[in-house]
Amino acid sequence: MKTLKYTLLLALIALSISCSQEDEEFYNAVYTTIPGLVSIEVQSDYQVNDVLWLNTNDFSRYLNEPNQTSLLDVYQTTNSQKFSFLYRLERQVNGEWENVAVGTNFVEDNGTMSIGNYVTANAIYNSNTEMYEFRGGLRLTQAGQYRIGFFSGYNGSNFDVISDSSNNSTFLTIATTANNVTNGFYAFTVN
Repeated sequence: MKTLKYTLLLALIALSISCSQEDEEFYNAVYTTIPGLVSIEVQSDYQVNDVLWLNTNDFSRYLNEPNQTSLLDVYQTTNSQKFSFLYRLERQVNGEWENVAVGTNFVEDNGTMSIGNYVTANAIYNSNTEMYEFRGGLRLTQAGQYRIGFFSGYNGSNFDVISDSSNNSTFLTIATTANNVTNGFYAFTVN
């Protein structure tokens, strides 16, 4: 009987050691870094009622992945019809940065946006162009110092573009960058 108990104990120990502790294996999540998937359409000067546009014009279905010789087919990998990223608009008031309530001051040109305490931008897959397309803007309603802020990505820098995968598909998180962004922010003045 003692031998059976020890055998069972050793089997349980071996089983617990061999089990994965990684959530990613359970959730089928993959992470990579590909810069430049989001663009801010920069103007030399902004006036009240101008629109500050962001887009994903460079977000192809086929992406160059660092240290890889073949292109990553993100559509085939994820079966995702959309990728999303988050940002917020802040205004400087008395030397402090405050979140700006966007309200209805947004413009959807391509893709979709959700507005809350931050903006969720959704780049929608277009099978004709084989691109994930988004172009959305924020109407600038008051003069002042502003900045667009992106949330830090999984790698502690950049920001994430995340697939909206379903079923048994791979969830892909891409740490990316946007032009003219320094330390997660694009600063500008509205006259």
